[in-house]
Amino acid sequence: MTETWTAARLALLGAGVALVGVGVVVGLTSVPQGHWSSVLLWLAGGVAVHDAVLAPAAVVLGALVLPRVPVGWRPALRAGALGAVVLAIVAVVIVVASGMRRDPSVVPVPLSTSLVVASAVLVLAVLAGAAVGTARARPRAPEPADPDLLPREDAD
Repeated sequence: MTETWTAARLALLGAGVALVGVGVVVGLTSVPQGHWSSVLLWLAGGVAVHDAVLAPAAVVLGALVLPRVPVGWRPALRAGALGAVVLAIVAVVIVVASGMRRDPSVVPVPLSTSLVVASAVLVLAVLAGAAVGTARARPRAPEPADPDLLPREDAD
């Protein structure tokens, strides 16, 4: 199966590769030598969380939940579920790390407020996506035929 690459996909691919490159350069230049074992442990933990949490959750969502919802809601629910899982993982990391920190956070907003706002934005985005998907999935009435293109009755 061949797939054409649109300009938008190529732009997203280029942006992704550039961001990975920036991450590698920043990591190589800013991580002190003694902290590499900790960085590698976090990277391995990310792979483990993906394999133990994200992938099974996606399979369960696809097999059990999505067939029971309207077709127009499915893309929004997939994206929302991914966002919710990532938000939960980030929240766990922030909560665990805040307990180990010696200095208070520089973020002026309480963690609970930030998580509630992020969750609300996620829910609103899913609802907006579901509304758009439902509108697109709704069958449309056929366009009336152009009378200039119809065969004429008097043409013999």
